[in-house]
Amino acid sequence: MALGRLIITLLAALVPPLLLLMAAAAVDTHRLHLYMHDSTTGPNPSAMAVLNGTGPAAQGSRGAGRFGRTVVMDDPLTEGPGPASTALGRVLRGGNHGLGDGGPAMMLSMNLVLTAGIYNGSTLAVMGRNAVLAPVRELSVVGGAGRFRMATGYVLVKTGSWAPAGGDAVLQLDVFVYA
Repeated sequence: MALGRLIITLLAALVPPLLLLMAAAAVDTHRLHLYMHDSTTGPNPSAMAVLNGTGPAAQGSRGAGRFGRTVVMDDPLTEGPGPASTALGRVLRGGNHGLGDGGPAMMLSMNLVLTAGIYNGSTLAVMGRNAVLAPVRELSVVGGAGRFRMATGYVLVKTGSWAPAGGDAVLQLDVFVYA
């Protein structure tokens, strides 16, 4: 009887760590390098303010970045920084909401919908604080679908180009995904 309890105790102690190791071994690492084209000007803008905040303008925003300002976007994702570069997907139903923390920043939530290559049909849900004047910003990957089901990870965002007068920008996204 004591031997049986000892075996059960040992199995109970060893099985959870073994299952955890097996689950960790099943996780794949993916790295994507994308460019997001955010256009607020011209005949076909890909981003539009739908709510203008009533708070004071954020420092350094030239009046456009007000607390509570809400922008939605449907931005192209491409392989390179040029607008004619190979299309890889879209940033759909994303939004950014002005934050009142002393500098131009926003709470960014977006879905990266991939439409080409081996990730065609897969999506990533990304959220985080985007301090737009920082040279590199880090956002969290909070989920995904398709090849990225149950994803975690992070996105490093760098501004490739930005036209402050109109607000058009090209952002470089380095995506690190564990799924």
